[in-house]
Amino acid sequence: MPPREIAARALGIAPDQIVSADEIKHGLTNESWLVRSAQEAVIVRISNRHWASLQIDRNAEANVLEIVARAGIGPEILASDISRGLLVTRYLGPTCSPEAMMESRTIEQLGQVYRALHAFPVPQDLREVHLPSVIAGYLDTLDTLSTSSMLTTPEMRERGLSLATEIADSSEPRLCHNDVHHLNVIDAQPLRLIDWEYAGIGEPFFDLASVCVYHDYSMDQRAALVQAYRGTVATSDLERLAKCCWLFEYVRELWTEVGTHLAET
Repeated sequence: MPPREIAARALGIAPDQIVSADEIKHGLTNESWLVRSAQEAVIVRISNRHWASLQIDRNAEANVLEIVARAGIGPEILASDISRGLLVTRYLGPTCSPEAMMESRTIEQLGQVYRALHAFPVPQDLREVHLPSVIAGYLDTLDTLSTSSMLTTPEMRERGLSLATEIADSSEPRLCHNDVHHLNVIDAQPLRLIDWEYAGIGEPFFDLASVCVYHDYSMDQRAALVQAYRGTVATSDLERLAKCCWLFEYVRELWTEVGTHLAET
């Protein structure tokens, strides 16, 4: 079904009332369009065949979206059909620029969004983002694909799994987004987050690490983020964030390698 027709059904209008449908993203896991009528705009997303191999749980994502939409942190779901890989959400506006993500104002607001998100009561029916299992899953996939690299050496496997276990064993799991970067942050007041594909119950500082790694935050910027998030900056928090930043970078590189090989199949 074309994106125009999907959007029209979600909005309860005739297809001829749709005025535009612009492709905005074709990635490893989905294809997306910004579709507009005269009155409103929606995002239509269609999953491709690789989403499960990249450890995405569409049922968990839909459940998280319901929670964060009610809290004003994420977009409203207008239509969802997981069996067909379809999702239609309300368009919230343009995303942040990379430059904006480096500004003190944005970092402070991100800390506040993280604080609000992690303060939610932990839902009982959402998937757990268990870091040792995430890493082991990607490594198993690469082994199945007969792929070897610096990421899959015995030394890197040991370091990644050991540090992930250390963090997991001392974690206070909360609802996390786990993929915060400028294309997933809506430039609005207040800031809101989109693309909750990797959300779940997990380690809060791994969640903070995502934006730190994607935007190469300095130690001062990391401290500012923790200050906005915690209300104070403890040495132990910065040390934990540093460990989670290393882990996030490792997971991101594993994800990229898995995705690259899947794209070739």
